[in-house]
Amino acid sequence: MKYRIHPKTGDRISELGFGSAYISEVDEKTGISALEEAISGGINYFDMATADIRCFPYYAKALGSIRKDIFYQVHFGANYDKGTYGWSMDLESVKRNIDRMLTLLKTDYIDYGFIHCIDEVSDWNTYRKNGTFDYLMKMKEQGVVKHMGLSSHTPEAIRTILDEAPVETLMFSVNPAYDYQKGAYANGSVDERAAIYRRCETEGIGIVVMKPFSGGQLFDRRTSPFGQAMTPYQVMQYDLDRPGVLTLVPGMSRPEEVRQLLGFFDAPDKKKITL
Repeated sequence: MKYRIHPKTGDRISELGFGSAYISEVDEKTGISALEEAISGGINYFDMATADIRCFPYYAKALGSIRKDIFYQVHFGANYDKGTYGWSMDLESVKRNIDRMLTLLKTDYIDYGFIHCIDEVSDWNTYRKNGTFDYLMKMKEQGVVKHMGLSSHTPEAIRTILDEAPVETLMFSVNPAYDYQKGAYANGSVDERAAIYRRCETEGIGIVVMKPFSGGQLFDRRTSPFGQAMTPYQVMQYDLDRPGVLTLVPGMSRPEEVRQLLGFFDAPDKKKITL
């Protein structure tokens, strides 16, 4: 494993993090095995935007004894009132869900508390006006949230929020397809996206990469927007080469998936992409 130091927080973060999007699809034993494989391989950064909150106890059981050595990224706006993932900017909903997530994770603090999935400037205005942002900032003042972040797919919204809020970490959808305006979350022009990377690097805002594989479309020449298949390691190298990037958080659920991606660090030739 290789690590990068967050310019603002000083945290030493693994270049490969663990995304929880799919882990709720497996049973507890399998999920815990995947998390233990991650820890064994040196992964220390865990994003908690998952498809179903049923997986949160997996983390408590697998990582509880090493809580001080890992980082949880928790989203203020992810709504699990019905168990499965939803999105809400309602203040009471946000409070209720944060309390529930902390309880299930068996922790009393959040390393990185995120403004969750704001893709429109109008949503950001709502998030501020209804008290949700103030709640996040109050949790930070109290020390429950150590550092503040933003999750977004949209350069325009990112620019506005970075101008108005003390964001330390940005979760952004990064891969060669999106950067060249190919795919469902390919928001912003090539230049706009490149400007986000440069700004984050200049201002010390660490980037956490979500959707690093563009939903797998890059791995098949029939679905790849470039007409050629790319390997996971090629894409990982591309993502890690973007300015400001700290870590990638692909969704993983099984030990073999974790081992496969950890193999990136021992691969002698990553075969960088030239586009």
